[in-house]
Amino acid sequence: MLSLKKTFSGVSSTTKEDRKFEEPQQNNDITHIGIDLGTVNTILYISGSGIVFNEPSVVAFDKDTKKIIAVGHDAKKMIGKAHDKVEVVRPLTHGAVSDKTAARAFLEHIILNSPRQDINKQKATVLICCHADLSAIERKALRELASSFGITDVLVEEEVKAGAIGMGVDIFRAIGTLVIDIGGGSTDIGVLSLGDLVVSRSIKIAGATFDNELIKYLKFKRNFEIGPSSAEELKIQLATVKNEIKDDKSATVSGRDLRHGLPGTITVKQTEVRDVLMKSFRTIVGEVFKVLEACPPEISSDIMDTGVCINGGGSMIDGVKEFFENELELPVMLSAEPLTSIAMGTKVLLKNRGNYLVKPYD
Repeated sequence: MLSLKKTFSGVSSTTKEDRKFEEPQQNNDITHIGIDLGTVNTILYISGSGIVFNEPSVVAFDKDTKKIIAVGHDAKKMIGKAHDKVEVVRPLTHGAVSDKTAARAFLEHIILNSPRQDINKQKATVLICCHADLSAIERKALRELASSFGITDVLVEEEVKAGAIGMGVDIFRAIGTLVIDIGGGSTDIGVLSLGDLVVSRSIKIAGATFDNELIKYLKFKRNFEIGPSSAEELKIQLATVKNEIKDDKSATVSGRDLRHGLPGTITVKQTEVRDVLMKSFRTIVGEVFKVLEACPPEISSDIMDTGVCINGGGSMIDGVKEFFENELELPVMLSAEPLTSIAMGTKVLLKNRGNYLVKPYD
């Protein structure tokens, strides 16, 4: 992969190793906590310890006692397989909190049960990342999640901003950069300059949408029903947005044959998965054009040189770089660390508390 310096003039020459930003300076025993609270996955960064949690945003409760019995990977394994004494919950939907009680319990559990057992809640600063179009009420709800269990200094910043920093983009320069973050619950599109967002949009089409579209396709076109976990695995194996597929490989998936209602297996071709995903990706492109149309002329000129930075799990799909280059006619750079760059970016935003007037690199 080309280095950032060789690819874009508007992106810093930071290497993969250099992007491990210096830990924010600590005041006494203050702990900085950065949270990429995603619909599909949550990543927890704690100053002095680095990333201490990187698992699915899923929590399982005992229905009678309301106590947590599993979080992350262990809870995800229970989806679709739990009996009526266990409740398995995804606290977020499309990037917004859909179950406040579950989200609060989930966050409290992963923070207070992290390897850092010396966290003083009264002397901790938490930064939670959100999608670009989150309303003031939804942002308030995010702050209340942390303050409800004793952490009062809570900041909320946009994922697309943190992700750009984590990619190595110096967003504090007077140079516009277009960033597309294809996450699990939403896709955020933002143009950054002078340390903040100039134009942004967020749409509820992302990784979870791709899974649901595969489920619907197999159900209505192939008379076969699979669950979310099987759809995700199918996506991981076969997802592509390439126009031409030289070797149309296939994968076998298990589920229920709707013709007779019994368990069975089915073989799915990569071209089928590609055709399902293309509709969603063309919708994303349409939103990118809307952002570009709203850009000031000077920033549009910058983007011709700086190109497009693509982040998030969706950037890992085969053919994404070529797809966006063809559709947008702009150079494209993929994140070297698409799943953790947002958490990496929180280190910087914690350092300057999201203030665009304070350059944390100085």
